[in-house]
Amino acid sequence: MSDEQMIYEVPENLPLRELKTWLAKNQPATTESAEDVERAYLDTFDWRLFRAGTALEVATRPGGYLLTWRKLGSGEPLIQARMRRVPRFANEFVAPGIRQQLHEILGERSLLPHISVGSRTRSVNLIDDEQKTLVRVELRQDRVVVPNSTRFYKLPDYAYLFRYRGYDAVFRKKRRQLTENGRLQPVSEDPLISALNCLGIQPANYSNKPAFRLDPEQPTHTALKQILDAFRNIMEINIEGLCKDKDPEFLHDYLLALRRTRCLLDRFPSSFPDKGMEIVKQDFEWVENIARPVRNLDIHLGLFEDFGTRVDSDHRGGLKSLQRFLVEQKLKQQRQMRIPMESPRYRRLMDAWQRVLTQSGNGGQYPAAAERPIGQTASEHIWEAYLLTLDNGRAISGESSMDDLLKLYQHSKLLGYQMEIFSSLYPKDKYRPLMAAQKRVQHNLNRLHDLHLQHNALLDYRNRMRQERRTMPISLEAIDLLAADMAEECSKVRADYADRFQWLDRKKTQKRFRTLLADNDSDDRFRT
Repeated sequence: MSDEQMIYEVPENLPLRELKTWLAKNQPATTESAEDVERAYLDTFDWRLFRAGTALEVATRPGGYLLTWRKLGSGEPLIQARMRRVPRFANEFVAPGIRQQLHEILGERSLLPHISVGSRTRSVNLIDDEQKTLVRVELRQDRVVVPNSTRFYKLPDYAYLFRYRGYDAVFRKKRRQLTENGRLQPVSEDPLISALNCLGIQPANYSNKPAFRLDPEQPTHTALKQILDAFRNIMEINIEGLCKDKDPEFLHDYLLALRRTRCLLDRFPSSFPDKGMEIVKQDFEWVENIARPVRNLDIHLGLFEDFGTRVDSDHRGGLKSLQRFLVEQKLKQQRQMRIPMESPRYRRLMDAWQRVLTQSGNGGQYPAAAERPIGQTASEHIWEAYLLTLDNGRAISGESSMDDLLKLYQHSKLLGYQMEIFSSLYPKDKYRPLMAAQKRVQHNLNRLHDLHLQHNALLDYRNRMRQERRTMPISLEAIDLLAADMAEECSKVRADYADRFQWLDRKKTQKRFRTLLADNDSDDRFRT
């Protein structure tokens, strides 16, 4: 038996009443009245907690909620806390320990209720001579509620054992007594997994950056359709969540897939049929223009904890006006985004795009270049993107404008997209150093890009708030201080650019690019 085991099945031939009597007979005990408890299992939409081997359960209690975060299978509690409301995001937990541990798994994902359970619960507390509780045994009769229905599924009867701090040795002894002679059996299946099976739910193995396994000899159009269909699927998975604003990450993942789709359509125009593709590209641009303002506001709202560290305590409170303003703008932009995203035009776009990706390559509708092996096509495009990045990067100096840096940012990002998407075509040991060199530059350019946009956005928000006479002078001063701090940091990040770029531009890296890409192409372009 595992030392961590906390959840046990109560045998069908052992009635709960008899078990309670048996528990009290072997140890002084107090019995609490039976109560009906509503419980819910929470997780992100992509089941990050489940995939981390844990379960987060919330029970409705008088005056609030009891949150239990435990390991799957054994039921060993990781965290148990009472709270007045259930936070949606990890950063909303007050206790730093809980906040940090959950954030490592959840990231920016919100917690959503996936499964509801009605539980008939009885508790038996094993006590000592001083009436101190040594071990609590919670007996549960759970019913899994079928969503939007009056139906339910009955789960096996469970006994949850809870130890109290300072009584570990007593807990282990009492647990041996409780489980001897087969009275209680360790669960063969975690209650959460049993509930999932009852409802036919399979926790998705979802990633916003799918890994592709491409054959270098595949026709280019076949490989690209495989990749683009994965991005289309990500967009379809996230569209409902972004329209209902359940979680900012729905929109983040949606735009990530959309931008990679637009990158491939722009970079590989000769690999798709001519008919209708310009309309598809224009519609995808239309969609991104609709969604981008909401995503920018999500980013700024998510930065307020960081914003507070950038100004002194006297001005920290002045940022609340900015936060309220951004929340109002987000609600407004969200409503404006939802209408076109749920429109017939959007649905026609996605239906047409799916038809393009599922149609066969026969009948001469694809250009001849679409039949070339993807290994050759990808290598040529990565090489072109690399050279373009080098040309623009070498032109950057201390006098270069921010526009020049933003142009380089776009070229480097396109190079990174293609290297990431086509990574399976190349040996990992040779490809990883090149990816690392590109990311070294891209991280610097991403930070420059973000700081520049945030600085300009803050000044724009400041002007709009002042024009609408919705703020006090202290708030305007706080925004000015925040913008000035970002401008200063932007200068520091920019000073680090040359050192990072030289790793991508050095002769050794160029030789590695040539050697690697030449393996997938008989052309001599990589050997010059």
